[in-house]
Amino acid sequence: MQENQLLSHYNQQDREQLATLVMAVLDDWNIQEEYQISLLGLPEDTAVRELTKFSRGKALPDDDALLQRAVHLIGIHQALHVVFPLNPKMPGFWLTTRNRYFRGQPLTVMLEEGLAGMDRVWRHLDCTRNWE
Repeated sequence: MQENQLLSHYNQQDREQLATLVMAVLDDWNIQEEYQISLLGLPEDTAVRELTKFSRGKALPDDDALLQRAVHLIGIHQALHVVFPLNPKMPGFWLTTRNRYFRGQPLTVMLEEGLAGMDRVWRHLDCTRNWE
């Protein structure tokens, strides 16, 4: 089953749990709010208070593109903790440090390329993503 097909089956409770989880990931990475909005693919005029509501369990919108981004961010987070199991601060540092493979910061790749950039970062960190 493809990832898109799985996303269409998220109910309200799933989207509430996903919201809480993805916001915890972004907070763990110490990502600025405007970058969080961009990474999630929310409209640019989204108020920062919406992020707080997501952190508190408000369901993410039932939007496949946004849900795909959230799943990618969580996957990247999990992969970073596999790569750096002993240093919980390393994921945020790694994302904001120049990387030779990306010719820049992985965070910049994700911000500029959106979902495709997130997919590149996740595939770089987790070789099993290339088996699909």
